[in-house]
Amino acid sequence: MTSPYPIPGKFPDFEQFMVDLLTPIETTLTALPASGTDLQTAMPFFWVRVVSGSTDINEITYTAKVRIVAAAANRAAAQLLIGTAREAMLSTPGTRVNGVLVDWAEESAVSEVKYFPPTLQRSQGVADLPDLDPVHQLVEVGFTVHARRQ
Repeated sequence: MTSPYPIPGKFPDFEQFMVDLLTPIETTLTALPASGTDLQTAMPFFWVRVVSGSTDINEITYTAKVRIVAAAANRAAAQLLIGTAREAMLSTPGTRVNGVLVDWAEESAVSEVKYFPPTLQRSQGVADLPDLDPVHQLVEVGFTVHARRQ
């Protein structure tokens, strides 16, 4: 027997919510494939993440800052794919997705956790690693999603 989802009295798992919402559209991942070959093989797909979030002052509503990345064979295909994710996400307020009731969802500036990129030490100084999307196959959007305890 599996535990109920969403867990009564708890805030929803926003990554699982996005997987449930977007998987009928396209394969949805919460982590990128381990290698470049695996990444290319998995395309097209959505990569979803919760970047940050907080509760309101009464701890009734949780506001999650989330990010959806569409990966496809080229930028034009990724832009079409992200458009379907945008429509799906913006249609969720007041509805249930696999039991999760969403109060509000809106597009917001893509928020990124501040990581310092790894660097390569060289005799002449420091060089950042190369662009992770050199052929521009990824398009991302950010959203703010509000949900109460379920």
